[in-house]
Amino acid sequence: MIRQKTKAPRLVGKHLASTIAATTLGMMLTLSPLAAWAESIVTIGIVGKGGFGPVEVHRSEGDEVTRVANQAAVFEQLVGLNPDGSTRLLLAESIEPEDDSATRWIIKIKQGVKFHDGREMDSEDVAFSIKRMTEPGMIPAGLVGPITSVEAVDKYTVRITYPGPKNWVVESLSDPYCVIVQKDFTKEKPIGTGPFKLGAITNGQSVTLERFADYHGEPAASDRIDVQFFGESQAALNAITGGQVDMIMNFEPALVDEVEGNEDLVVYDSPTGQSYPLQMRTDVAPFSDPRLRQALRLVLDRDAMVFSAYNGHATLADDLYGRADPLFRTDLKRERDVEKAKALIEEAGLAGTQLELVMNGDPTAGLILAENAKEIGLDISVKSVDGPSFYNEEYMERPFFGGDYWPPMSYLMTSSMVDAPNASFGQIRWKDDEYFADWKVASETLDPEVRKEKVSHLQEILFDRGAWIIGAYPNELIIHSAKLTGLPESDLWGRAGYRYIPDLAKTE
Repeated sequence: MIRQKTKAPRLVGKHLASTIAATTLGMMLTLSPLAAWAESIVTIGIVGKGGFGPVEVHRSEGDEVTRVANQAAVFEQLVGLNPDGSTRLLLAESIEPEDDSATRWIIKIKQGVKFHDGREMDSEDVAFSIKRMTEPGMIPAGLVGPITSVEAVDKYTVRITYPGPKNWVVESLSDPYCVIVQKDFTKEKPIGTGPFKLGAITNGQSVTLERFADYHGEPAASDRIDVQFFGESQAALNAITGGQVDMIMNFEPALVDEVEGNEDLVVYDSPTGQSYPLQMRTDVAPFSDPRLRQALRLVLDRDAMVFSAYNGHATLADDLYGRADPLFRTDLKRERDVEKAKALIEEAGLAGTQLELVMNGDPTAGLILAENAKEIGLDISVKSVDGPSFYNEEYMERPFFGGDYWPPMSYLMTSSMVDAPNASFGQIRWKDDEYFADWKVASETLDPEVRKEKVSHLQEILFDRGAWIIGAYPNELIIHSAKLTGLPESDLWGRAGYRYIPDLAKTE
């Protein structure tokens, strides 16, 4: 086995990142001409459920097909992401404020971009997509919205008007769920602009991606990608060791040890800023009491989280999101303090309280917290459910839940979905006047120093009384054939196995 242990990438500007990416691609094309990849087929194994219904692109329904399609393989965004979390323009040529008010923004879209049915993308498609993104229940609703209006100015120009100033419009359009679709889009007939088009979907088993010959950018490295879904990690391991697939992901971290010594396989192991937080609804007792929330964070054994939940393939975290943001507070550190946590529980009169924690998939992180909580007089039962059951009608209502994937978006992007005024998800039902006041300034100011100051203070508030428990940032773990190429050296954003599908190819 070759162990590809990567370092956390240095955060660089988008122009430098683009230059590096272009140089790397040029080297790849020089060393391995595209002609050498003709008729190439790469088979990917994903532990998870997929292919069980129509493809919804702007909302998560627990279907792995959507994740595969949205991460730049089938559908694309106006703004793309680099491995270090910085942004680059993708389907947009430019995104700029129309005037100094920063309430009206002009998007110039790339000309000549074709959908998979051959029709050219125009401003009406983009305007329709943006409107759809901001509908209730859509993941990008809090990122892109609220908006006053969006209009097609001419064939390649779109204007977005916001109710107030907004300084993070470009980054807000980079989320994987901010995909552009046709103005007559239906879930039953999903058509995108990406390097692959959707092929056959076998219910619950597989999906095929077929290379799109008229793609507007660099063509996909392989003619076809076959994605197979596995119900559990061991089945995926058997498939990769038996040569049935070229790459597997979403598996239990302990599987890495099982391929030790296998010279035919490579372990891709990159630090990230992604997280699977344990979340608490602040409008429901006893989670409405900040003393309980803080006690749970103080009692958590974060070293156990890293080594037991992620088999050592993770970085310690301190309950804060937005690790890829240049304004991320690395100085706020959470030390385990059982006595202080116990005192908070006793002060709140909550000793002996019973709680239920619902986990999406692997319950290990929840079980670690449950064991720790016994030390401060709390009894936590942990219930594990699969993806479709987790993302059902109870998704927005559970008082205590975890295992929901969150990428390392910028601070304001994540906050707009979680705890900002009118947050698009808002499962934790966060209400904090001090936080809301500073958030408004941070979101609207055109002064970078003021934004820095306010975002810094927002993180302090969440560190002191927030409703997320993040014990670790898990690494991106992938096991792949030694003959497979195309993954970046490192990927702070995470989900490299999804986002770099267009670059995957096999060598002989």
